[in-house]
Amino acid sequence: GRNPVTPRFLRHFNTITINEFSDVTMTLIFSRIIDWHFAKGFNTDVRSAGTSIVAATMDVYKSAMVNLLPTPAKSHYLFNLRDFSRVIQGVLLSTPPVTQDTNDVK
Repeated sequence: GRNPVTPRFLRHFNTITINEFSDVTMTLIFSRIIDWHFAKGFNTDVRSAGTSIVAATMDVYKSAMVNLLPTPAKSHYLFNLRDFSRVIQGVLLSTPPVTQDTNDVK
């Protein structure tokens, strides 16, 4: 359980909600970011791997949201867009001298 929040307390705050992005939108956003990064001197093999990286990340993200549901013992099993973006941020740490082919990205 959560502690109830009274309307009297909530009147001091603004509630903002954002709908969850569709898979197409998330793929488009993160593919553009990775394509921009890989255009900075990476090999063509590495550049072409950007969409597959985003697709694989999306698959893992979606399966984690379905299979790793929060329980009372593991209430920290909450996955959101931040977790997806952290994977992409890790890919953005790659540099052209170190990343010569697609095996270096995997």
